[in-house]
Amino acid sequence: MPKPRRSAAPVDLAQARRLCQRRPGDASAWHTLGNLQLTLEPEQALASFEHALQLRPDDPQALELVAKASQKLGDNGRAESLANRALVLAPQFFPAHHRLATLYFEKGRFAPALEHIEQALQACPGDCHMLARKALILGRLDRHGEAIALFETLVRKEPGDYSHWNNLANLYKDVGQLAAADEHYCRAVELAGRKDVLPYSNRLTSLHYDPTRSRDYIFEVCKQWQTRFGPGNVPPRPQMADLAPDKQLRIGLVSDGLRQHPVGNMIVGVLERLPTYQFQLFAYSSSQVSDHLTQRIRARMQAWRVIKHMDDEHLAQQIRDDQIDILIDLSGHNAGNRMGCMALQPAPLLVKWVGGLINTTGLDAMDYLLSDAIESPPGEDGYYTEKLIRLPNDYICYDPPPYAPDVQALPARANGFVTFGCFNNPTKLNDELLARWAELLHEVADSRLLLKGGAFANPDLCQHVMSVLQGHGIAAERVQIEGPVGHKALLESYNRVDIALDPWPYSGGLTTCEALLMGVPVVTLPGPTFAGRHSATHLVNAGLPELVVSSWDEYQQRAAGLARDLDNLTTIRSLLRGVLMNSPVCDNQRFARHLGSALRAIWQRHCAGQPPAALMLDKAGQAFFDDSSEPVIFKHPAAPAGNDGFSFRFRGRIVTLDHGATLLASPRYVALQRLGVLSTIAFDPAARVGNAGQLAQLGELHHYPNVVLGNGQPVTLHACLDPALSATLEPLPAPGVLDPARVLARLPQPSLRLDDIDGLGALDWLLLDNLSDSLAILEHGARTLADTLLIQARVNFTPTHQGQVDVTRLSQHLAPLGFSLCGLHNLQYRRFAQGDAACEGLGASQLMHADALFLPDAERMAALAENQRRKLAFLLHSVYDAKDVALHVLQGLGDDTAEGYLQHCRLSPAQPRPMPR
Repeated sequence: MPKPRRSAAPVDLAQARRLCQRRPGDASAWHTLGNLQLTLEPEQALASFEHALQLRPDDPQALELVAKASQKLGDNGRAESLANRALVLAPQFFPAHHRLATLYFEKGRFAPALEHIEQALQACPGDCHMLARKALILGRLDRHGEAIALFETLVRKEPGDYSHWNNLANLYKDVGQLAAADEHYCRAVELAGRKDVLPYSNRLTSLHYDPTRSRDYIFEVCKQWQTRFGPGNVPPRPQMADLAPDKQLRIGLVSDGLRQHPVGNMIVGVLERLPTYQFQLFAYSSSQVSDHLTQRIRARMQAWRVIKHMDDEHLAQQIRDDQIDILIDLSGHNAGNRMGCMALQPAPLLVKWVGGLINTTGLDAMDYLLSDAIESPPGEDGYYTEKLIRLPNDYICYDPPPYAPDVQALPARANGFVTFGCFNNPTKLNDELLARWAELLHEVADSRLLLKGGAFANPDLCQHVMSVLQGHGIAAERVQIEGPVGHKALLESYNRVDIALDPWPYSGGLTTCEALLMGVPVVTLPGPTFAGRHSATHLVNAGLPELVVSSWDEYQQRAAGLARDLDNLTTIRSLLRGVLMNSPVCDNQRFARHLGSALRAIWQRHCAGQPPAALMLDKAGQAFFDDSSEPVIFKHPAAPAGNDGFSFRFRGRIVTLDHGATLLASPRYVALQRLGVLSTIAFDPAARVGNAGQLAQLGELHHYPNVVLGNGQPVTLHACLDPALSATLEPLPAPGVLDPARVLARLPQPSLRLDDIDGLGALDWLLLDNLSDSLAILEHGARTLADTLLIQARVNFTPTHQGQVDVTRLSQHLAPLGFSLCGLHNLQYRRFAQGDAACEGLGASQLMHADALFLPDAERMAALAENQRRKLAFLLHSVYDAKDVALHVLQGLGDDTAEGYLQHCRLSPAQPRPMPR
């Protein structure tokens, strides 16, 4: 097995450079120089390693060293490629396995990361650095017991390494052993001193879970961050050349959570609705994970910076170079912590928002903290080092996932008993809380408790929870504890819960929104800090203040009262999703308007040379600083031409199912994707779309090649000489020697019923192609189509395949479902006499196919809700140019929206915007 070569280490960097000058053909000398440069001069290190690789292009060590420098500089794609190439040359080369383990770990691919670190450890079983990496991976795989055992070994072997103590403390915190966690954090803080803020921030965060810690104690720990880690010589803040109060603001967002994460869920819809002519957004992402939320957020960004490899000084300089006006921290003291950068004051104004927003940051540099009147009640300002911006509703905005399962019937009806549930991070469960829940279980006879969470994969944690409850007289059969599942499955599990119990003193946030989405009411007792009031603000702003209590006795009474009235609980379950979705908690448009006003207000104050001051926005959107009784007069930049016109202003995305990928193949789809208005599911039976990955980067798209809708029975894909004719319908033969419809292969494919698509929920827009059995799709989709707004079905007038449906049959099948034919769109012609050269230039007259548009019939149209009308009108206007029908739909709103639309159509041919104010 190849081993990495080591040359004798020179005394210093100057000697290494002289050695390379004397021996330019010695790859080992360049390796040595690169290793010395790597910490302080990573760009020069990469150049040195590149030189060595040129000398030895097939040397695994040279490849791995270039990968190492590339990773440090943020080029993880190249690093992964080089490490894999090294393993092709030397499959057992352990540094390359270690490199891939770190790369996959950062990308959130923990299973392959574990495989590679195990390979590396076969060569170096006692290497502490690699053992630490393995333990970190095991922790992310929810194998906490194994991870803890490894770090316990490491703190004995290397007791002076603070990172081992810190990582061990993190694991103890994850499994609810807060006292052990705090002991190990304190040791890590002592060993790290000023060279690393992370152990201190981790301890600070952990204190919020501990019911024995007072608000005053936690506040003092927060404030001590500045004393311990604040820079001695604080750089002056950038002085912007343009201090116009009405300028387009450059907003920076620093976060580890620009992905499927509580941060991503709470900000994505808002960012999409901030007017681009008012705000340019710059992302500074410390995560390498990329998923559907990353793609949505990235599509709204002016620039996307990967910062995992940057230290605080380099990141601060990058922010200064980008001339950011307002920098928003979305990490806090949690994962992705960049408090050290914030302390360097890299922007004129610094704001703390979601992401580790559990209390004050304690930083002198942080000017403002975004909150609301529930999270930060009047009189709480003294517990923040920042000035508070109190938004008029919730401090976040929840964007429900498109795959949310349907809400099922109240489980207590079928079970004969009530099930309480808590799906929060198990760290939030403590012995005092479990004792209170035990009292509730005694109060509600034969009730059950369902707990779910990633850390419950640890049997020791499960046993501890069970033993505490049993110690309070709760039989084991009344408690069910379950480990990690996928997000969709987690949501589905709420269909087994009747009432959700919020933890204390650290409350739920995203989990509370998800419970309400699934029809499950949540009972909460606010905790002493910001971290303890997340559920309270979500519930109050969703119109459910009665679920927020002020004592443990009231907590028990409220939960038990719900449990005893199953009729009321059934009604709540049936209405709760709609209540949530129509509340300010999910109103991205309203939130974006208020957030934009808050950012503009603090910028205008800065331009006037005034220091930060507390800001309050009222329900009408007026903003008041606490040192003025007059509202702020906003000075927004002038809207560009065409942007001051009509806005459809619908909430959420238009859920679209494109069967046959006809929409994806349309040039119009790119424009729709850029607007961020669609949530598209594309079934592509013949796998025609080759650029789905690029399209998905523009907006939300889930592409499923080789999947077909039908009656649930197997079908046959006919692969033809001309791929455009490949279909699940039998192609009709065409004349000629080279028949393009000639079938080359018949491939069996399962079909999926439209009504059987898990998590589809409400479908707004259905597109059917002309190469599949459209009637079979409709016959098995009645439930899904109950609230569909528009169906486009491609119909042939000159048949190309057997069984292609005509307009009459489509109309007959759709009429019982409440749809009527509106018209034909996108008519496609060909020359009547194919191949007749005399017809060149005479146009085409034979109608080949068109898209038939079906809208809700008069009865269904009259019953459409406001948001449905706005979505439908947008589609009719933007996709089909059916302005008369769009006007008719908007007239049903009963306000002046239709008149505004009519004026816009008469005055401006420009396409109106979908949502922004």
